[in-house]
Amino acid sequence: MSPFDEQWARCEPWLAAALEHAHGTHLIEDIREGCLAGNLQFWPGKSAAIVTEICTYPRLKAVNFFLVGGDLEELLAMKPVIEAWAKRLGCTRAQCGGRFGWERVLKDYRRACVVLEKEI
Repeated sequence: MSPFDEQWARCEPWLAAALEHAHGTHLIEDIREGCLAGNLQFWPGKSAAIVTEICTYPRLKAVNFFLVGGDLEELLAMKPVIEAWAKRLGCTRAQCGGRFGWERVLKDYRRACVVLEKEI
């Protein structure tokens, strides 16, 4: 088993739990494939894991914290490391979406918009 596979197997439950709040956009297999293809970045911790993606817009580049799961304290400790990595890649913004509770925890972030959805 590869090091990626070992880390993925250990962290997959945290990511799968976070994916339940993504409103059906991906399956866990899609996330794994995206990480292996290099479209997504997998950040395994001891008791937590994060999946990011780099979003390139016409006027800026942003790191998007796409999936975040596991121990909250460890996740918050991982955040500045990932933000510094993204800054070295030329990102000038960090963004995330998720449950309303994240707004209370991420005090250095601001609400940028509201996302509304409906099935059609």
